[in-house]
Amino acid sequence: MMKYNPIGPTAHGAIDYGFVILQALAPGLFNLKGSAKTLCYTFAGMQGLLNAFTDHPLSIKKVVPLRIHGELEMPLVPALLVLPLVTGAMKQRNGRRYFISFFGIAFANFLLTDYLANEKKQRARRNL
Repeated sequence: MMKYNPIGPTAHGAIDYGFVILQALAPGLFNLKGSAKTLCYTFAGMQGLLNAFTDHPLSIKKVVPLRIHGELEMPLVPALLVLPLVTGAMKQRNGRRYFISFFGIAFANFLLTDYLANEKKQRARRNL
């Protein structure tokens, strides 16, 4: 069975930058305090750095292959749910709503992204 991954490198980069903005604005938008606020800023910083240096058209410098970006996101996506739970950020009603919703969106983005798109393109060029 073929896997369908409609999100390519450019779209994934744009979505990730959107995630960075949302994470940075979330404490003010959702009145998040304490560990919830800290986690939002931490997640925004980590995602921003990873995205800025990933091999996609919207990056600052292409250092991290997109495939590796996906491998790094594999544990980071569940961390979007686990860390707020462990740190008590989920005790805040808005924190629960925010982190559960954000996890769902990030998980969908992860599942729908073709992290091998750049490698497939390079193989196709070599075969020409």
